[in-house]
Amino acid sequence: MTQELPDESLAAAAGRKPPIRRIKLSDQVAEELRRWIARENLGPGDRLPHEKNLMEHFGCSKGTIREALKALEVEGLLIMQAGPNGGPEVQATSPEVVIRQMRQYFHFQDLDFKDVYDLRKTLEVMLIENVAGRITAADFARLEENIAACVQAAHREDLKTARQVEVGFHDILCEICDNPILALMCRFLNAMLRDLVTKRTGSMREHHEFGQHNIEAHRDLLDALRRNDRAALASVMRHHMDCAEGYMHNLDAAFHMDLLSRKHSE
Repeated sequence: MTQELPDESLAAAAGRKPPIRRIKLSDQVAEELRRWIARENLGPGDRLPHEKNLMEHFGCSKGTIREALKALEVEGLLIMQAGPNGGPEVQATSPEVVIRQMRQYFHFQDLDFKDVYDLRKTLEVMLIENVAGRITAADFARLEENIAACVQAAHREDLKTARQVEVGFHDILCEICDNPILALMCRFLNAMLRDLVTKRTGSMREHHEFGQHNIEAHRDLLDALRRNDRAALASVMRHHMDCAEGYMHNLDAAFHMDLLSRKHSE
């Protein structure tokens, strides 16, 4: 069915200025509440005024206030507490919510796995350099357990699980990273990568070789982390990313990822 041009397109075709797009009142209220939270430096657990007070302050209906609060709740900025002493409570937006919103954006972009690795080859080196020298004994134990899980999945020839667990090694590094922007971007790329690796249709041999490379690379990274050898860490990670991109290309040249269908960033 042929879609009609939006009003602004019709106006432009006729040589007229497009009509001014009006912002919904609830969106205006939501934006004012965002600014108020930032201005007052409110943190998790702090409460916003009750609906009645917000209605009086903004001079609008209960429906408008509830729509604004619902928008902020969907964003992960608020949580609505029930009960007589309930109401809108500020909460820290989780990485999962942010990653889900980023997925929605990239769903409409012309994207392939090369775009992911062009960025990942740089950020993963920055990530491993960030965590060097700051990993605790508990962190080392988690990384070792991850590698052991990869080995077990490879022995069972459970390819899907193996690919998922391998990405988990990099997720652990993100949790150790003290740069929140770097950690978020790497976690987002890891989430996208999970979609990529589980949709590859290569042969068993290719998957096995990919898995063996990942295990060896992660062991080399763990060894360099124990020695706090920053030069070796950067070198190993660069080689790891180059090889991983090559394996992805060999497994399947086609690329498809439905970002909107994913409920969680994992």
